[in-house]
Amino acid sequence: MSFSVDQSIRKAERFAKSGKTDRAVKIYRDVIAKSPADKRALKGLKTLNNTETLPALPDQVPFDEQVKSLVTLYNQGQLKDALRLGETLISKYPKTVILHNLLGAINAGLGHLKKAVERYKSAVQIEPNFAEAHNNLGVALKGLGRHSDSVESYTRALKLKPDYAEAHNNLGNALRKLGEIDDALDSYAKAIKFHPEFAQAYNNIGNAYKELGKVGTAIENYTKALAINPGFAEAHSNLSTVKKYKPGDIQIVKMLNQIEHESLSGKDKRRLNFALGKAYGDTGDQEKSFSFLSEGNRFQKLELKYKMSPDQALFSKIKSTFSNQIPSLNFPVNSHVSNTQKPLFILGMPRSGTSLVEQILASHSKVHGAGELELLNQCIQNTSWRSFQFNEEHQISIRETYLLGLKNMHTTEPFITDKMPLNFRWLGFIRHAFPEAKIVHVTRDARATCWSIFKTFFNATGLGFSNDLHDVSEYYKLYIDLMAFWREQYPGWIYDLDYESLTLNQDEETRKLLKSMELEWEPQCLAFHKNSRAVRTASATQVRQKMYQGSSEEWRKYERFIAPMIQNLKAF
Repeated sequence: MSFSVDQSIRKAERFAKSGKTDRAVKIYRDVIAKSPADKRALKGLKTLNNTETLPALPDQVPFDEQVKSLVTLYNQGQLKDALRLGETLISKYPKTVILHNLLGAINAGLGHLKKAVERYKSAVQIEPNFAEAHNNLGVALKGLGRHSDSVESYTRALKLKPDYAEAHNNLGNALRKLGEIDDALDSYAKAIKFHPEFAQAYNNIGNAYKELGKVGTAIENYTKALAINPGFAEAHSNLSTVKKYKPGDIQIVKMLNQIEHESLSGKDKRRLNFALGKAYGDTGDQEKSFSFLSEGNRFQKLELKYKMSPDQALFSKIKSTFSNQIPSLNFPVNSHVSNTQKPLFILGMPRSGTSLVEQILASHSKVHGAGELELLNQCIQNTSWRSFQFNEEHQISIRETYLLGLKNMHTTEPFITDKMPLNFRWLGFIRHAFPEAKIVHVTRDARATCWSIFKTFFNATGLGFSNDLHDVSEYYKLYIDLMAFWREQYPGWIYDLDYESLTLNQDEETRKLLKSMELEWEPQCLAFHKNSRAVRTASATQVRQKMYQGSSEEWRKYERFIAPMIQNLKAF
């Protein structure tokens, strides 16, 4: 929503002179939120906060100039320098709320989300009516996976500032993450009401409709976002996942123009490379497609600084841990968590068909499809299993924390799926903490799996192996070896489902799958593509289609480009 800084400053000055300091402070806060380096607002706020009585910094630089320098460092991406200056300033001016807010943003930019939360909380404790700080706190909490808490922060921001478009948009994102799609769409609509040219909100509406399988509406909203902001790389990327491109498509031209901009961020450059790789793949130009995909993966690998050795060490540690005799829990466990839902873990390599299998199971009346949950990984990492022998204390901790997470989803079906593919690493933990759980291991042609991983843009940071043809094939070997280890340790426990067999014999394989999960036959599981549940994975579009064959042969179109990877996978 447009506003005049001059008018706002004059209005704040009038309120300050008349003694209405609360109203003056609010206006200065609004100005600073939109123009953090505005000297007049900073000076006015400092005066009202009585910061002029505090001692000057050693270099005698005025307070507002120091804050301006801090903002400049932040805007230029010099976050470590900004953090040092910010910490110096906050030690001199501990009650200055704008410093806490800025330090929250700096810490968030450095990935120090817990510290960012602390700073934002300090800001709202000093100034409870600081709507922007409540909104920022919500963003940091969401980054930590605390989605319910982030909803609370966004809601507080909106009570203070009902026309706060950014907070409406952020609330929509948090609600969508919690599966409340209708409420999320309502929040996005409010964001656009107060900010009609809000490209990000249109992009998020597109994401919501994509997750619901409404591809046409998703394309319409991504297109609106790009009409407002032609350089919006994220919208280009999202559009590429739902659109089939034809030679000469104007969107390809637009992406080519954007990718040449020197000001393009690294992440946006990666997004556009993957999107162009997808687009040229659609048009049949495999050479250009592979070129852009390779460039996108190269940038991604450089960004993530991935090395295979930590994964090799992790897999070795897992095998050594579960090669030992581990005492199992005595059931029923005396637990504070009363949860009668039975977990169904769907796992395997990414892009192996786990989303399809979950969609089939989630079509059953007794199954809730929870999607890719980070929950189990977090529960395991919060224990000391790497330093001490995996024991009963670890098992109870993992079990109670995980089941509490499921309970907080407030679902009523007796079965709940967790289809985080990389949970295949944690099968030993699952076996001992959740002996009642069912396991579906989805397998697919190795070449098809690894090629599909390489050509997909993943937002997640835990898939660094995906950005190099050699790395992905080597990781595949680690996966095969570990799965063989699990079968040897726990014979007859893991249900293996072959993706290609499922596509060729849908009825037979679906019946066998349901039986192995101890679920009665329900015919709607064959019509999984009609299930209206939201799907938040790279396969969101595919699971809306009827079962089809041939997808595992796409790698052959690129065979001449990926020959080393194919050679490395020849044993599989």
